[in-house]
Amino acid sequence: MDKKIIEKIKSLSEGACEGDSIEEVFAGCFKAAKKTLGIMPFDEQIAAALALSEGKMVQMQTGEGKTLAAVFAACYAAANGHSVHILTFNDYLAERDKNWMKPIYDEMGVSVGCVVESTPRAERRELYKKQVVYTTAKEAGFDYLRDFVTLDADDAVFPDTLDFAIFDEADSILIDEARIPLVIAGDIEVSDSGELREIYAKISGFGEEDSAFDEDSGNVYLTDSGADKAEEIFGCDIYAEESAELLARITACLKARDILKENKDYIVKDGAVVLIDEFTGRAAPGRVFPGELQPAVEAKHGLKITSRGRIMGSIALQYFARLYPKLSGMTGTAESAREEFEKIYGILTEVIPTRLPCAREDHPLELYFDKGEKRRAIISAIKEAADAKRPVLVGSESIEESESIAEDLKALGVKCEVLNAKNNALEAAIIAKAGESGAVTISTNMAGRGVDIKLGGEDRADRDIVTNAGGLLVLVTSMRESSRIVQQLRGRAGRQGDVGESRYFAALDDEMIEKNDLKNLAGKHYPTEKTEGALSDKALLREVERIQRISEGDSFDERVNLMKYTLIGEKHREVTFGKRRSLLDGSYNCEMWQKDAAGLYEKAAERFGEKEIQQLENKVLAALLNEFWCDYLDYTTYLREGIHLTQIAGRNPAEEYNIACEEYYNSAADSLPERMTEKLEKLLTCERLEDYKIDVPTRTYTYLLNDVGEELKAKPVLVGVFSDSYEESVKSLESPEKTEENSENSDGERTEKHGFFGKLFGRKK
Repeated sequence: MDKKIIEKIKSLSEGACEGDSIEEVFAGCFKAAKKTLGIMPFDEQIAAALALSEGKMVQMQTGEGKTLAAVFAACYAAANGHSVHILTFNDYLAERDKNWMKPIYDEMGVSVGCVVESTPRAERRELYKKQVVYTTAKEAGFDYLRDFVTLDADDAVFPDTLDFAIFDEADSILIDEARIPLVIAGDIEVSDSGELREIYAKISGFGEEDSAFDEDSGNVYLTDSGADKAEEIFGCDIYAEESAELLARITACLKARDILKENKDYIVKDGAVVLIDEFTGRAAPGRVFPGELQPAVEAKHGLKITSRGRIMGSIALQYFARLYPKLSGMTGTAESAREEFEKIYGILTEVIPTRLPCAREDHPLELYFDKGEKRRAIISAIKEAADAKRPVLVGSESIEESESIAEDLKALGVKCEVLNAKNNALEAAIIAKAGESGAVTISTNMAGRGVDIKLGGEDRADRDIVTNAGGLLVLVTSMRESSRIVQQLRGRAGRQGDVGESRYFAALDDEMIEKNDLKNLAGKHYPTEKTEGALSDKALLREVERIQRISEGDSFDERVNLMKYTLIGEKHREVTFGKRRSLLDGSYNCEMWQKDAAGLYEKAAERFGEKEIQQLENKVLAALLNEFWCDYLDYTTYLREGIHLTQIAGRNPAEEYNIACEEYYNSAADSLPERMTEKLEKLLTCERLEDYKIDVPTRTYTYLLNDVGEELKAKPVLVGVFSDSYEESVKSLESPEKTEENSENSDGERTEKHGFFGKLFGRKK
């Protein structure tokens, strides 16, 4: 522990220490934790708190006390006049951590609040005024968007200015879910016409030969036979400009029917389609597929097609995070994402050592000939552990797989708990018992994340029995898109020096391995005849590990590509949202009516009063900015659908997209005075000021859009013939895997990488 902090703790015990320096505040927190919770903070927790206070990304292993470390950093910031948002993984953890740590905050004289999905909006303004607020990134972002559609400053709840954010499970929020936009939409007389349902019914005659799936872009497209069939069924030129919307709906229906799988990509629950998070494998309520894909899936299952109205505002989580002038984070797997944290967010990573040496044994990847052989090995490992009364946690890839494994175990008489698509509190309760003697828990990737698994159960009654059996055994059932998910799963065992073990399984016919064409990469080392047991060819195993790096590089490239297309929109959003807020809080007054329609303005001011007209003018422009922004979002969505075609002309799609967005934004902004005059003319037809109604949606609602930028990855067939400029334009943004060979200088020393994000954002202070 820092010597100065030790001295302050000692002097504080003698009643001689007060102040707001980091040593004095940390000493106060140390004493408060002992007094109120009976917890003696470890040196490693103090080190983590120091790193958080410096705005760093902190890696701490499971069970090492991240929750308490955040309290130290939050209290120091609060003592120095800053507000702090601690953004957790889900509502359950936000409420749990706030209630758990509140005695320390009370002892330190720091006000603390919690905002979750069920918190009434009327209470949120006061809660956000607390010095420390526990919430989720999603809920905070939704409040930011809701304020954008209010017409009264008193209805806004989110702080005007943000200060300091600490992200818990930061890799999940800031990387895995970073590109997911938070959306607020409004119903403007939108209804289901039944047209998409009819289209889905009409494609029932399409066979495998009529469409194809592009693995790289994730898009479905019609083959020649499919195009002919579509033109015959719908009676039009399917590739004509006026058929663009119909073509998009047809391909969405085909993707919903042939590509998206129930219990893997989504589940149907209570008459609604609920998406499955691709990283956690858990249900993600409130998230929807983009464009026509959501109603197409609903049509597939004969469900009521839900209206999503018009999108009135959106912000991706990575941009919402950057609204905070200072941010830091905590996770168990920060080191493997160090480069991305620094390039995108400008924050450095610090690895905090475990308090006790890690006693967990992590076995290397076990590769099997096919899924059948792999399943037999997994079931055998579970059965052997269960017979020895050893607890087992199985990290399955999907709901479908978790249920299938459970069925296999049931046939063998092995009892197990299956965790998928349940509420977070129930998940946490079951995960907390996963360390009990003989417990077998089958979960999706990271169910119960944020909850420690203690050997012997929550009360540790069977700790000695479990320890003698070898501790918790974690089984990872397949290769994941990100190695961080595997590391997170492995890290559930070996808490605070406990014994434990992890095994990692894969098969040659796993989706990820087939997608990356291991057969071609491995060449002669790829087995041609079925083999029982794990494969031992080292060259083959090296190629499998290479696939992992390639996959992570591809995911990084996708996030880069999406960011290139969304940067201009974030610039425009910041300007539009800022102007609208200033209209409502009175810091700016609109004078369009005075300047562009002086005669009409004088008539209105004389009839209704100048002060009243000024207040109304501000609200009318605020509402018009909502309409303006809706139009802008509609335009950018349309533009994204076809911008990749500019590659045929040898132009850079990202540059063309940004230029077009800038031109549209400026042109639309120039039209605002004329549109405001039309509003004034409408006002003058009213007898009373109260008779004038500002155009607003009938209702608004929020959701998350599963936007992976598929249309931005599309490449026209002839692009390779006409131009290589697109490939050249992204060389500076290549993934770590693709730049690995070129990252050394002539002396063999690794050079610092200065990429797109570094130039764009710089480093936060």
